[in-house]
Amino acid sequence: MSLDTLLAAGQAAATVYTIVDGLLKAALYYGPGVLATTAVAAAWRTSRWAAHRYDQLAQDRADRREYTARAARLHQVARSADAYLNMPPALINARLEAQLATTPNLADEGEER
Repeated sequence: MSLDTLLAAGQAAATVYTIVDGLLKAALYYGPGVLATTAVAAAWRTSRWAAHRYDQLAQDRADRREYTARAARLHQVARSADAYLNMPPALINARLEAQLATTPNLADEGEER
């Protein structure tokens, strides 16, 4: 154990002692009603914090899932592009011309005279 660890442990113990001492003094001075109200408020705030933290974790998980799915799609597109670009130019031209020939011309569809 280092000296810093011992000092930090001592400070933590002193803080806990101060908190407990303050709670005991408040209980004796204000009575148990104020302490019960404070405990309920602290429990409510802690539960709100836990719910918010859970929502953050769920959103982070959803974001990671979406990012992973997008990365997988991009990887698939990159593999397809690599495979396409590794074809001979004549085959690329033939495939593009075949695709163009099967694509309907929709430019005149909106004009009715």
